[in-house]
Amino acid sequence: MAADARLLDESAAHLYAQALVAIVRADGEIGLEEGARLAEKLEARSGQPANLDDLLLAEPLDPTTLADALRNASGPFRGGGGLHPGELAAMIVVDAISVVLAKGHVSEEEAQQIVRYATALGCTLDEIRRMSAHLSPWFAANIR
Repeated sequence: MAADARLLDESAAHLYAQALVAIVRADGEIGLEEGARLAEKLEARSGQPANLDDLLLAEPLDPTTLADALRNASGPFRGGGGLHPGELAAMIVVDAISVVLAKGHVSEEEAQQIVRYATALGCTLDEIRRMSAHLSPWFAANIR
């Protein structure tokens, strides 16, 4: 499943990283535990050490911009590493919940951001619930 995949394409890995940072900072701050887990997830997906300073200083990535960038990078002769938007959405949902749970809960703002990114990538609310059910029953039950 995509939730266990590695992002081989550098541009897709950067888009993923920007989306994850935007979600994690949705409630206004990134705690020490969240920061450590964020760096771990980014490195696991890209195979490269994460440069959190650059990501935190960059403008937040809008979900629509993410979807457009991925759509423009896909196709038989373009980048994107053959990544389907649904695969990236699954990575974002699973990893974002894992990161924000480092502080013990998913905030309403974080949950809303996760839904915004996943739906921008073409997922339905039912698909998001299925992706998140094993990580946080609270989150899966409260997706609106």
